[in-house]
Amino acid sequence: MKIKEYNKINNYKLKQSNDDKYCTLKFSSCDDKFPLYLLTKEELKAFIAFAKKIENLTWKDIKTYRGLKFEEIENLIKPDNISKDITLCSLRVSQKFRIVGFRQEEHFYIVWFDAQHKSY
Repeated sequence: MKIKEYNKINNYKLKQSNDDKYCTLKFSSCDDKFPLYLLTKEELKAFIAFAKKIENLTWKDIKTYRGLKFEEIENLIKPDNISKDITLCSLRVSQKFRIVGFRQEEHFYIVWFDAQHKSY
């Protein structure tokens, strides 16, 4: 109770984590460098299986699930439509295939479909 009272008095809002929310994939930031339409039939199947799996996971699960290998990548050159202060991340779809994008709240905005693991 004291925490709520303190926050109310000082107009201070605690930063809330979205790690308990389920991930949603967004395609609105996709770039032409590694586009979806260049994926092979097998890569598309792998991506669909990945999307089905990830929609049932919270961000806490995604960050700790070793098979997805969630990692932030500081040194990637971003497309012009991506703010320079955003940190890109990758998620493993298969052994070679990654998706690269960025997280905002519970959403993961896909930038590249990196089927050959060439973006970094």
